Amino acid sequence: MAAQLNREQVEAFANGLYYLANVDGIDESERTLIAEFLQETDSGLTMEQVAAANVNPYDVADVLETAFQRRIFMRAAVALVHADGEYTDAERRAVGEFADAFGFNNAEFGELEQQAKRLKIQ
Repeated sequence: MAAQLNREQVEAFANGLYYLANVDGIDESERTLIAEFLQETDSGLTMEQVAAANVNPYDVADVLETAFQRRIFMRAAVALVHADGEYTDAERRAVGEFADAFGFNNAEFGELEQQAKRLKIQ
C-alpha cells in the first residue's frame, strides 16, 4: 500500500483510522494496527502526531481522491473498528460519515462493509 500512497495520503489514512478508533475510546488492538500501518509505510509519522491531528471525514476525502484509495480506506476502517470485537452504533455512524464524505451510496457502503467484515486483522 505504501507504494501507492504519498506521505500526505498516509497521514490522512492514519488520521482517519485514528478518528474512527477513538469514537468509542481507542482500544490497544486498534492503536497497534495504526502504529503498524505507520511503521510499514515508512512515513516517519508517530502515533503522537496522529493522535494530535484534528481531522474529520471531509479532510480525509480531500486527500484520498481516487475511488481505489477510498475503497481501501473504507475496508480498513470497517476492519479496524471490528478489531476490538465490538462494532458500536457510534462507530457505524462514524464510518458512515466517511462513506458520505467519499460519495458512496448506501449500496456501495453496505458492500464495502460486508467485504471488510470478512477480513481478519490480527
